[in-house]
Amino acid sequence: MNVFDKFLMGETAGIQWCFENRHFINRLSDNGLSREYVVDCIMMEEPISYEHVEKDMYAVVYKAPENKDYKEIRVIMACSGNSIDLVTVMRNNETTTNRQNRQYQSDKKKAIEKKRLKALSKRKW
Repeated sequence: MNVFDKFLMGETAGIQWCFENRHFINRLSDNGLSREYVVDCIMMEEPISYEHVEKDMYAVVYKAPENKDYKEIRVIMACSGNSIDLVTVMRNNETTTNRQNRQYQSDKKKAIEKKRLKALSKRKW
């Protein structure tokens, strides 16, 4: 049983949590969410849904605060050993953030993007 399975079963006491990821904190601010709200959801609420995103990453969906114009938030968690790191938080209708898109794109696509940006920087406007 991995740490995410323990989380789903409600065994959160023995898990080492990391809520201090800089990107996660920035995304809280971007979405007007408080850290306390997300922590309370994770520790006390049953997730609406969850999915395996990739190797050791999972997405968990919770109800958004009442004052938001969207219904759900999606929290991306990275699991390793006995720890869970909150990677990012977004509205559930968002699929991935721009940062995630850049981070996980192929090396070929990164090289093409780098060449395009280099060519644009050399242009004389």
